[in-house]
Amino acid sequence: MLALVAALVWPRPGQAALLVPLGGSDTRSVIAWAAREEAPLLALDTTRGRVIARITGNAGLLRALGEGILPLAVRAPGCGTDPRR
Repeated sequence: MLALVAALVWPRPGQAALLVPLGGSDTRSVIAWAAREEAPLLALDTTRGRVIARITGNAGLLRALGEGILPLAVRAPGCGTDPRR
């Protein structure tokens, strides 16, 4: 079951991800994580605490979890990667 959930919601490198702050984390800590990981921000909504960034690697996703940030894959057409890049 865990593998199925991970396959559906775990972002892959190069893909967009919604970064959800958990517990003591906030939008500022998510933005700081993205800067450290060199993950380009694609969308930022500070009123709702939503950050969408392009994921650069799996190791950064594990570090995000360690900092209280849940990365969820974004499958919306406007948030996907451009195959021509």
